[in-house]
Parts: sequence; structure tokens; C-alpha cells
Amino acid sequence: MARGQLKFNRRRIRGFTGNELKIIAVLCMLCDHIGYMLIENSMLYGYNPEYWNMAIATPEGERLYILARILRMIGRLSFPIFAYMLTEGFIHTKNLRKYMGRVLILALVSEIPFDLAVFHRAFAFSYQNVCFTLYLGLCAMYFMKRWKKKFILPYLAVAAMAALSYLIRSDYSIVGVLLIAVFYALRRDRSAGLFVGAVISAVESFHYYCTALLAFIPLRFYNGKRGSAGLKYFFYIFYPLHLLIFFAIVYFGNR
Repeated sequence: MARGQLKFNRRRIRGFTGNELKIIAVLCMLCDHIGYMLIENSMLYGYNPEYWNMAIATPEGERLYILARILRMIGRLSFPIFAYMLTEGFIHTKNLRKYMGRVLILALVSEIPFDLAVFHRAFAFSYQNVCFTLYLGLCAMYFMKRWKKKFILPYLAVAAMAALSYLIRSDYSIVGVLLIAVFYALRRDRSAGLFVGAVISAVESFHYYCTALLAFIPLRFYNGKRGSAGLKYFFYIFYPLHLLIFFAIVYFGNR
């Protein structure tokens, strides 16, 4: 073989499609909700401080608490992935109005199942489900796009959506909206977006040993493809459905 003709076959990494990343996020979210809704908030009486202290003081309670913490650490991976895929959906959707409408409807439909699963009652206005944060993140991106040449207005829009998330007390609140806005603002420099997003996520998950950083490993290998179109509505159905199932498990398990 002549010099210069030697070639190396490099194995190409296929990477993760968008739907595969969402499945990872769903599984991590499921772990988080098992840890919180089924163990901490039910088996360990998390809704009652007195019973909680008594429960975790027992050997079995301590083991359950450690298991719940591990599951919740895994759960920290879910939101950064959902936030990143939301920005991808915003950028590539063919009908932004319908996309935003679907997320808003999901937030509204999921609120009673969320309240049932978390607070064990149908209406609890002290805390709202994460889909409201995702919707406000979409609104922030909408105004960032619309007012991109208006100097300070895009930043004010992000601040307003973040403030609104704080006022309604939606899950992930200000940090969630900020993370979505960062992913969108740095969409043309993916490495920078992932780096800044990782810093924000690490701070948010500080009390869980910054485990949200692990979400950026699969995100780094996102291949830009959507994946199977058949899973489109699965992700919308799964969120409120699994909350209702968790509530039913707790409700009938305590009877």
C-alpha cells in the first residue's frame, strides 16, 4: 500500500434523537416522583412534620429516606432535558400557536392530578406543576424572538416571565424560565449554551449534589433528529396520567 493511502475507519456515534432524550427525561422524572410522592410524601408522612420526624428516626424509615434521596437525585436530570427539548420544539415547530397551546392545555389539565398526587386534594394553589414553567419559558422565547432588535425588551420579557413563575409558584420557577431562555439565546453556540445551562442546573440541584449536571451528557450527544413521530402525544398524555396513577396508589393503599 502506497504511503498516504492508509485509512482508519472511525466508528460514528449515532447520538440520541429528541424522542430518546425525552424518554430519558421521563424515566428520570418517574424516579423523582416515586421518591417524592410515593416514599417521602406518603410512606414517610412528609405532609406532617411530626410524623415525618418519627418515621425517618426508625431504621426502616432511614432506609426509605436514603432510597428516596437517590431517586430524587436521579430526578434532577429530567428538567434540563425537557427545557432543552422545549427550545428545540420552539425553533422547529411549524405552528408555534398550536405548540404553545398544547403546552398550556397540558399545564391546565395536569394541575388537578398534580395537586392530588402532591397535596392529596383536588385544589391547592400554593404550588403549580412544572408545565406552567415550560409554558412561561415558551412565552419568554416568543418575546425574545419578536423583540430581538429591541435592545433591552427581550431581557425584560424573560425577567417578566421569570417573575410570573415565581408569583404563581410553579415548579422550577425562576431558574426554569432562565434555563430555557439561556438555551434559546445561545442556540447558535451549542457548546456555550450547554455550559451555561450546566452551571445553572448545578446551582439549582446543589442540595442534591449537583446531579442535574449528568443531564448534559446525553444532551451533548443530541443528534438534532426528532425520532419517531408516533411518540408525539405520548409525552403529553404520560404526565397527567402517571400523576393520577400515583394518587390512586397512595389513596387506595392507605384505605
